[in-house]
Amino acid sequence: MDNTSKLEEGQFEDLIQGLINDNFGCCNDFLLPETVLGLLANIEKLTALGQMKPSGIGNKQAFQQDKTVRGDHINWINEDSTNEHEVLYLNKVKHLILYLNTTCFTSINNFESHYASYEKKSVYRRHLDQFKSDNGRKFSIVLYLNQDWGDQDGGLLSLYPSDKDQVDIAPLGGRLVLFRSDEMEHEVHASFTRSRNSIAGWMKH
Repeated sequence: MDNTSKLEEGQFEDLIQGLINDNFGCCNDFLLPETVLGLLANIEKLTALGQMKPSGIGNKQAFQQDKTVRGDHINWINEDSTNEHEVLYLNKVKHLILYLNTTCFTSINNFESHYASYEKKSVYRRHLDQFKSDNGRKFSIVLYLNQDWGDQDGGLLSLYPSDKDQVDIAPLGGRLVLFRSDEMEHEVHASFTRSRNSIAGWMKH
């Protein structure tokens, strides 16, 4: 096993242990800084081209837009992307899925993700990632792309475990958060100074 594989295995084990102990896993530097910068540049380009679209709540059968509830703009990432930074991101997530399936018997067979950009003061109120009419989402992941983010910028992610205290997580570039889609209520708070950028993804069965 090469050093990269050992590093990945350590990251994946930490994420799994977090799920077991705290109902969520958190890994800093999940991707190399240059990859995070490349993904951030992709969001900035999509924004400039007007290709980040207003999001909504609910699935296809119950879709609606309400910026007071959810205010991000999104663009879905093609699983067959040839963008070098997206390829590195997708491959790393595929490695994580394989590790979860092998070690935890999670039966994940599908994955989807999109870029998400929250303009200053935009929020996503407390919610679950699981639709009432579709229980396919098993795990949610969020990869943050923000550079030099500080306390003054706000934009925290709050997790609400059913049997533990609220947890607040800063959206630091390169940080990945993993939790159960059907169990972990969570909320995105407003950023105070600038847009807040990430990739949101769902592992499905």
